[in-house]
Amino acid sequence: MITARSFNINNTTLKFNNDEYPLAQIKRSRVKTNTLKDHAVRLIIFGLIASSVVWIVTPNYFGIYAGPFSIFAGMVLALLSVRKYELQVEFEHSDETGLQWISIAKTNKQSVKLIFEAQAEKIQQTVH
Repeated sequence: MITARSFNINNTTLKFNNDEYPLAQIKRSRVKTNTLKDHAVRLIIFGLIASSVVWIVTPNYFGIYAGPFSIFAGMVLALLSVRKYELQVEFEHSDETGLQWISIAKTNKQSVKLIFEAQAEKIQQTVH
């Protein structure tokens, strides 16, 4: 269960449960509400990733049968991890990756979304 106590923001880091993010690398924060389109893209990407791994590691004759199954299995795994709300931060990596929005936490509950919004505001105030 995600509560306001799950988050800890000090002068140098943002902590969520056991994960730590240096505040110097965080540029912005937001609460994202995922749409049907976001979920559909996630399903397709997970299915294609699972399928490509199976096609690489299996022999040709077995890949014909395992490929379609792996697409389905990847989509099922994506469905199990779908959440409506995400707390995201724009994170600047130390290598040449640049800026990326990364998800700190996810939920389906409206009550937790309110916690996310409060935390996003605290993060914004701390980094600016």
